[in-house]
Amino acid sequence: GSPYTGLSFSGDGWVLSTNLSDGEVNIEEAKYTWNVVDGISFTFGSQAEPYGLAWGLHRPSNNWFVSSPREHTISNGVGFGLNKWGVGADLFYGGNEVDADAHWATRVSYGITLAGLDSKFGLSLNSDEAQLVDVSLGNDLFSTSLEYDLSEEADGAYWLRGVVTPPQAQGAFLLIGLNSDEVVTYGVGYKCSDKMKVVSEFTSGTDSDGNDIDNDFSIRASYSF
Repeated sequence: GSPYTGLSFSGDGWVLSTNLSDGEVNIEEAKYTWNVVDGISFTFGSQAEPYGLAWGLHRPSNNWFVSSPREHTISNGVGFGLNKWGVGADLFYGGNEVDADAHWATRVSYGITLAGLDSKFGLSLNSDEAQLVDVSLGNDLFSTSLEYDLSEEADGAYWLRGVVTPPQAQGAFLLIGLNSDEVVTYGVGYKCSDKMKVVSEFTSGTDSDGNDIDNDFSIRASYSF
């Protein structure tokens, strides 16, 4: 019931990404990245704040699920990125339309491959006293990701999602998700090609308003080109 149409333009260091939602054209990112040396960069303009894993999953082409795990924040400012020797460090300073005061956000991560599993561990902090840890694991058979909020205000909020892609299934995959609101998400999908996939998703549990969810069903076909 809520179609998503996204369009992204990019060139030498610059990106302009938009989406069409509810009849309006929304600017997601309008940024320029200056690569100082290999693995070190500065980004200027409207960009996603470095905070956990959920950024990017709002785009259907990047998300195996129909739903997105949580909201993300786009702000105007300056970003710094470091990616060397498996260590990633991202720092942002700026502001957005909701909060006119300047603030900062940062995420530090470390990636390693052990026993055939590509693993990454991250810690996100910001000036609003957020403390978020994230973990992602995966190989050719499955991938899973977890965010857990350590701040007092969040009261143990988390989301967990996993995708299983059996090699004998010839493009079919299974989905399972859980969050701290006791909402369970599960479903099946089919990857028709590298550009297109069809996903069906069921949700049960309790929503943020305390209402019971009983087999809420969604289906989506996404195509990127």
